Amino acid sequence: MNSIKTKRYKKHIMELKFLRSELSYQEEVLSVAHQDFEIWYRQWCQDNDVDLTELNQKHESRVSKIISQPNFPDLEFDEAGILVLNKEEKNKEKQKFQKLFKQVAKATHPDKHEGTMLDFKAASSAFENGDWAMLLQIAEQYKIIPDDLAEVIPIMKQEAERLRSTIKSNKTMYSWKFQECETDQCKENLVKQFLKQLFN
Repeated sequence: MNSIKTKRYKKHIMELKFLRSELSYQEEVLSVAHQDFEIWYRQWCQDNDVDLTELNQKHESRVSKIISQPNFPDLEFDEAGILVLNKEEKNKEKQKFQKLFKQVAKATHPDKHEGTMLDFKAASSAFENGDWAMLLQIAEQYKIIPDDLAEVIPIMKQEAERLRSTIKSNKTMYSWKFQECETDQCKENLVKQFLKQLFN
């Protein structure tokens, strides 16, 4: 196997690991930050005589448009906010990863002493959901390299771009900006900005 291509592949693996780690960190932070922002925002409105119920009713159509609109119109997200791939594209990619998945499934199968049920389930889920970054990460742990790197590397680049887009999108959320605020003044400014965008 071409050593330069293999090195390039390993570089993309490291990049995907980093991006997945960054996204995982963001998701952990946001799971708490969403609640913190909501509590702080409602308390601020209460303290400043802002009637949220009335505003929500008055601007119902505007609010629903703003809240449901994705940050990246060129990307499609499902109700849970997870990126949805075009089915045809997903099936093509699946075919390219089928052989790799079989190798990973064989190596991680619980019947094999080196395999673990956790890795086997994670690999199966990754293949089913088209999470190629996760599948490649598990393959790397078991020292399995895809046969056709020329086909896989472009998909890895696309996967990295998807992860970057999600990370970038998360950073635009008020909850994310809220947890980065170090002062109450910063939080208050953010709430005002949020109210202005939501209710004009």
